[in-house]
Amino acid sequence: MKLNKVYQVTWKDIKETFSSILIFGPMFGIPLAFAVILPVLSLYIAVHEAPSIAAAIKIPNISAALPAFKSIAFMDYFSINILGPITMTMPIITSAVIAADSFAGEKERKTAESLLSTSLSKTELLLGKIFASFLPAVIMAVIAFALYGSIVNYLSFQQFHLFILPTLPWLLMLAAVPFLALAPISIVVLISSHVKGVKEAQQLTSLLVLPLLVLPFASLLGLASLSVSFMLYLILFLAIFDFVLFYVSLAVFHRESLIN
Repeated sequence: MKLNKVYQVTWKDIKETFSSILIFGPMFGIPLAFAVILPVLSLYIAVHEAPSIAAAIKIPNISAALPAFKSIAFMDYFSINILGPITMTMPIITSAVIAADSFAGEKERKTAESLLSTSLSKTELLLGKIFASFLPAVIMAVIAFALYGSIVNYLSFQQFHLFILPTLPWLLMLAAVPFLALAPISIVVLISSHVKGVKEAQQLTSLLVLPLLVLPFASLLGLASLSVSFMLYLILFLAIFDFVLFYVSLAVFHRESLIN
């Protein structure tokens, strides 16, 4: 395998994606909008609804807190355990747009045959397509986390005179993004190679991203606590899962499927 060939495929797909603002505009605009809106939402809930919500769902260390500390504790919990995972999944969801277009777009643009006429191995081709979606996802995650964290800290300092972020679990959420991104992107790229068009790939993609929203609801219901140990176990599991998934994808991927 030659890395320069992987780079060529990756760079070609990224240039095609960013050739039109109609494509990359929503892909970047939606996560950035959420990175601004979600901290404002967390502050409003913390100030106005924290005592009643904390009592209703029995959030640890909040329900028993004195009234004066409920808003601070709730914003800390809500910003990290509920809205943090949502911020973590937004770049991944939008990167699936590129993944869905990876091979299906080649079929629609009638460029699949010219791609296959090159000396690219299927490993180089698959890796190039995966990285074309993976790199924007990671870059968007860093931007979204930085913007989200900055706004949370600004609002919390203005309201409570303290900074909430960063915390170690929150930083581990960012560290988990590359591992979390690889699994759905690999699956979507593989799906894209077997369907006829981009719309079909995107429809199947919408089903795959739903499990990514489990974390905030599991945390809200008390089924999982996004602690340091939980995040470390999650990263380890995702790393192993990504490794296995890539080799499975490589085994079932056939170049001939791109012209069928």
